[in-house]
Amino acid sequence: MLLKLYYIIILLYLLCFVFRVAGRKAMEYAAGIAALAANGALLFFIGIQSGHLPLFNFFESFLFMTFILGLLGLFLEGPKDYSDKIRVWVWLEILALLAVTLFFPKEPAFSMYNYGYSLIILFHIFRYLSLPLMLYASAYYIQFIIQREKNERTRLLSQQGRNFLLLSAGLFLISEYVGIIWCQIGWGDFWMWGMNFLQSIFIVLFLMLAFHIPGKGKFSEDIKSVIGGLAGFAVLTLYVVRGLLG
Repeated sequence: MLLKLYYIIILLYLLCFVFRVAGRKAMEYAAGIAALAANGALLFFIGIQSGHLPLFNFFESFLFMTFILGLLGLFLEGPKDYSDKIRVWVWLEILALLAVTLFFPKEPAFSMYNYGYSLIILFHIFRYLSLPLMLYASAYYIQFIIQREKNERTRLLSQQGRNFLLLSAGLFLISEYVGIIWCQIGWGDFWMWGMNFLQSIFIVLFLMLAFHIPGKGKFSEDIKSVIGGLAGFAVLTLYVVRGLLG
């Protein structure tokens, strides 16, 4: 049942992309509502089957992120004349997330941590809210980069991309702070290098780079947009690598 619903979700998000490219807005919206309903239902069933929120293993966390990104893409309006174009990139990003899940076990996460512990829940919620927002920011940056003419209207794309990237960075830092408290309570002052720590450092350094590139003018703005646009995909790559390495 869960696996069938999973493949239906992939098909529905693919239809969203196809209808968007074809300019069938009403059909895209209907397919988007159906995709979100199926995505939400699958998360609900996973939660019922596992007995905890669907946030913890690779499969369920990516389904959670596709759901959040789908909500952003379908219901948030971008700058005038660019909303439809931004949505193209959002559907492609969702399909990329789902494509990644094809290579991982498609089953709920069963007990490894105390998944009912509030700090663990908050850590994962903030972390898996952060990546969809980064990818949503990337959609704005990508659309800005491919514009042939740069004017005040198109610069709104870059500004909006930065705003969403700032929000995602804030959520990521909150997740890190919650994780610090979790570790302090769970293990005290004991600390050692691990894949999680290394991943977090790379993400923080990349975000610092995206926000602190010096200079003004068109060239600097273009560089900032490229780095900002890559942020979501860089973090996604780190998550996939960590998933492959276990």
